[in-house]
Amino acid sequence: MPTNIHADLKIYEIIQRFPQTQWVFVTNGLGALVTDDAMRVLAPFLTLGTALKSRFINIEAFIDMLEDTITRNPVIDTPGLVSMEAQKDLSLLGLMPCGLKMPFSRAFSQFLNELQAKEGLCIQAAVEGNVNQELSYYSYVDTIESKDELPDIIVSADFNVFLGHRFYNRFVVPGHFTAYSALPAGPNFSDAQILDPENEYTILCVNPLVVVANLDKLKNRDLPHTWDDILAPEWKKSLIIRGGDGFYCHAVLLPTFKASGNKGIEALAANVLEGLHPAQMVNRIDNNGPGALYVMPAFFADRIRHQERIKVIWPDDGALASPVILQVKSEKKEELKPVLDYLVGSQLAQILAGAGFPVPHADVSAEVQTKPLKWLGWNFLRQNDLPALNVEIDKVFMPLAP
Repeated sequence: MPTNIHADLKIYEIIQRFPQTQWVFVTNGLGALVTDDAMRVLAPFLTLGTALKSRFINIEAFIDMLEDTITRNPVIDTPGLVSMEAQKDLSLLGLMPCGLKMPFSRAFSQFLNELQAKEGLCIQAAVEGNVNQELSYYSYVDTIESKDELPDIIVSADFNVFLGHRFYNRFVVPGHFTAYSALPAGPNFSDAQILDPENEYTILCVNPLVVVANLDKLKNRDLPHTWDDILAPEWKKSLIIRGGDGFYCHAVLLPTFKASGNKGIEALAANVLEGLHPAQMVNRIDNNGPGALYVMPAFFADRIRHQERIKVIWPDDGALASPVILQVKSEKKEELKPVLDYLVGSQLAQILAGAGFPVPHADVSAEVQTKPLKWLGWNFLRQNDLPALNVEIDKVFMPLAP
């Protein structure tokens, strides 16, 4: 297959056309050039030849590695979930945050192809965007009676039904589903105490929610520095969070409730102007539409074209850490060990962190690895039945929200 890779190509062009080559750069000490930040700022202007010459890397040999990777590993995304019932036949179901679906799906698909070629192990997997399944899938899980109706490995995003008391008591307490390995925590994870001390849930990464201010809409108001600041009365009808069609993001509502109770929920509702998907928020800011403050994943904040118009605020008390959780059937841990080792390993962790999602691995370097995180806490998660608590929070929030 002709690739037409040459020394004068921009690194951005190579990664955009052949995303499977990212790991050629990483494994040759050039990972800093293919992070999200570098792709936006540096890689669009940096040629392959210039990057390799400055690091005394042989250009011809490096191009050979790129072409070999492309030939052996054509990009194929992991398929989505065909039906609710089909999940029982899956070795893995991934319900990923929007910004992580594509990089995870492509990396995992490439890994599965290599695994089948080397070991003959054929894995049935499906990867969906969490937002596609947030309402329908999680309500379906609450009807499941047997572990045999569930995939062997579940990777899920946000504070969802898998953390609820029904699933916990039916499938986790008896030991049907468990974590896989105890990951070494870097400073931001250990400071926030994000890893499960009971080792019943594995946190692969977190989706960090930050505040983005449209500077054109501040009207002489001081920028917020903490999550409590956005509850102040001066932000009335100025805040946009993820939501729409009678649903608002509980990754924002739950920490607000924990910190300030129903009064905090009422203050937040009074300040919300609208609920939008993060992609819609990006479009709203780029078109300078209404809304002064936006709570969105850091991934989407980096995709705002008019960066001169905004201030991305990583709050002093930490970005809200919305988890991506791995659980596995205890009886399948040995059989699926190669898959599980990949999922919790440094190779995938580097991809997740490079996409803007902090990982627990102390040995992974990325800008997001150095920033503080704000976590709900495992005592709170175990003491409260999240689905039931979300209903109670919505009873207070929804009548006051737009």
